[in-house]
Amino acid sequence: MSSKTTTLQAPPASEKTVRTAAPPTEQQIAARAHQIFLERGGAPGFELEDWLQAERELKGVAAKSQNAPRPSGPSKNPRSPR
Repeated sequence: MSSKTTTLQAPPASEKTVRTAAPPTEQQIAARAHQIFLERGGAPGFELEDWLQAERELKGVAAKSQNAPRPSGPSKNPRSPR
């Protein structure tokens, strides 16, 4: 008897493959908004601003991690000797 082994291969990666980071949770936003509130000295009346700032910061971090700059080739130094 002969036995056959089948190996499954992952599909090839392409340039169009997009990785998405999970958006921040309400709990994460609330925690950051509370930090902002405390950093401001705990003055009431800016709850919405604190929340929106926390959202921007946390969503910005997620976006930056997705769009991390790729290393480029060697830079050209305009002052290099000829």
